[in-house]
Amino acid sequence: MVVEQMQLKGTLEGHNGWVTQIATFTRNDKTTVISSSRDRTIILWDVDNIATEGESIGRPVKALTGHNHFVSDVAISSDGQFALSGSWDKTLRLWDLTT
Repeated sequence: MVVEQMQLKGTLEGHNGWVTQIATFTRNDKTTVISSSRDRTIILWDVDNIATEGESIGRPVKALTGHNHFVSDVAISSDGQFALSGSWDKTLRLWDLTT
């Protein structure tokens, strides 16, 4: 049996705690990644610039703060306009990604 090997294209660095969830959205050939973390933040990433193997890719576009405990979950709406995050602080937060 032959197993195809995937190639690492790079890493996204910016959180100061464990990354707990990621979601992606693509519109007009532009891909956005959103990540949540135990550092209580959510980061939006522009990942259109793929680096060489092993280097950092993309760049953080926006950091969303406001949760008082770990952010455990994040999702993006189908139109890419909103994100919904869930936290150990017992709250859900709805974020407008266009502002």
